[in-house]
Amino acid sequence: MWSPLKRRPALPPPDRNRSLACIPVRHPECKSRNNQEGILLSYPVRVRPLLGRFLSANRRSVERHLQLDRLGSEVWNLIDGQKSVAAISEIFRERHLLTAREAEIAVSTFLQQLGRKGLVALRDPEQG
Repeated sequence: MWSPLKRRPALPPPDRNRSLACIPVRHPECKSRNNQEGILLSYPVRVRPLLGRFLSANRRSVERHLQLDRLGSEVWNLIDGQKSVAAISEIFRERHLLTAREAEIAVSTFLQQLGRKGLVALRDPEQG
């Protein structure tokens, strides 16, 4: 019997090579602005229905802000919808004299954090 409370089995994570081949794409409604600390990102967040009753009818989203430091700003500027995670990691490695693994971990962790906030999505080049 199906229950809405049952969790679906988790999908296995993609392998490392396929993850590095993915292309990060910025959320189209995310705005960026340079400031002294780096880049300030502004992005809309949808309001849950319960909270939406307390807001005006024409305001169903709230704008959030995220301040990126110098390194995060550098990675953000490399996200152009063309470069893969591997290419961004390689550029980051060369600029900061890191090992390939250190750069991959730093960039992929940062992209995961942006992905959790809905600011970045990964496009699989095989699926288009």
